[in-house]
Amino acid sequence: MTDSSTTTLKFIITGGGIAGLTCAYLLREIGHDVVVLEKSSRKEQVTTDHGGVRIPPNMMRLLQALPRTQELLEAKASKCAGILFHQCKEGEPAELVGKMDFAQEVMNDLGCDFYFIPHKDLHEHLYTLCIECGVNLIHEFEVVEVQTSKPPNGNGPRVMNRSGDFVTGDIIIGADGKNSVVRKILLTEEDETEEVDSNTSDSGKSSLSTIKAIVGATLSIPISLLKSDPELEPLLRGENHWMVYMGNGTSIAMARYGPDLYLLDLTYGQQPLPGDEDSEWLARGTPAQTVLDRAQEYDGRVQKLINLGKRSHWNIQTVHALPRYVSKFNQVVVVGDAAHSMYINGTHNTYQQIQQKRTRAMETSEMNTMLLLGIPPGIEREGRNSGFKLTLHLDGADDATLERVWAGYVAQFDYDARDAVDEWWMTWARPGNRDSSIIGGVSVISTQ
Repeated sequence: MTDSSTTTLKFIITGGGIAGLTCAYLLREIGHDVVVLEKSSRKEQVTTDHGGVRIPPNMMRLLQALPRTQELLEAKASKCAGILFHQCKEGEPAELVGKMDFAQEVMNDLGCDFYFIPHKDLHEHLYTLCIECGVNLIHEFEVVEVQTSKPPNGNGPRVMNRSGDFVTGDIIIGADGKNSVVRKILLTEEDETEEVDSNTSDSGKSSLSTIKAIVGATLSIPISLLKSDPELEPLLRGENHWMVYMGNGTSIAMARYGPDLYLLDLTYGQQPLPGDEDSEWLARGTPAQTVLDRAQEYDGRVQKLINLGKRSHWNIQTVHALPRYVSKFNQVVVVGDAAHSMYINGTHNTYQQIQQKRTRAMETSEMNTMLLLGIPPGIEREGRNSGFKLTLHLDGADDATLERVWAGYVAQFDYDARDAVDEWWMTWARPGNRDSSIIGGVSVISTQ
């Protein structure tokens, strides 16, 4: 816990999802007071069993620092053996056009594997850790307003619910998802012309201005239904690959997530279509037919799999090009989907919920991938598929060829956020460093 040289702060975290619970546990473990405000009931959280989490090696590297993570993965998760890319044409079987095998020697060098796990299992694990270390979790508290004040005036920032009840603390962390209330503070500050952050430059802003909203849908299907279908049962045999099917403006990715769940994600590489509607994570969802309507050109097995799902859960994320993630008086910070526009069905969405440092570049990479996978018929699609097909003949390839194929993934998978934080601390925040000082036990960095 804390030592005598550290000031104990009270953190208010809005949102009891993966981002909020991870922040809460880590802050409480170093001795701070932490309150998590979650708008849903505990019963709603426990009974929700849809959705899954992708855990690439860079995220796994961070999760390993949490107690009992390996035991959780062994019991509830599935390893990902690689990615298989298929091109769909209406009325024809899908064609395998590319693959990315996660060779064990590469994964050994990275020190971590790639996993899929049901969302509810990872969430419950984090919830248990928070309870064990003394985090104060308050359910059915829907934050509708955030108030801040210019130091040293006022009593610190506070959040209020619909009944007018409020909670006050030292720092508010907005982990309240894609429809964040806390984010409004930063958007309001951005609109103000009286002050411009001296650390903000054009290079820090999002390059994703062409995409104003990101659309996706998720279907959760019991493994037992696949086992009983002769056409779909082969999907469960052998190694568990992330099966990516590319359509006209959309893509579908599917895989096994642990012993009991098969997950299918539809993602747009285009703007929302008429009739698309966003839904809350814990909402009942919409009929699976809404996904099937957007997948008419897909392989027959994919359509059959969609028909096995009872309900689909849709996400429409508005892209906010936030120039910074901390308010100008350092009382509010946003994390996870409240901060970033990394699409929810992507490789690194959950990873960005538990680390912040490198997400801007990853946002761009994931968005480019989203657009790439949804290219409509034409010369660009043919060029993409020709490039993908080079990966089908890598058996016995030399190291230089493998490096070209793996370079992008290895760069992302090999990133260690802990090393980046340590480097930042040694460079900028360590007591006695240039332009830094300790006030009340807190390291303060001069911006002059």
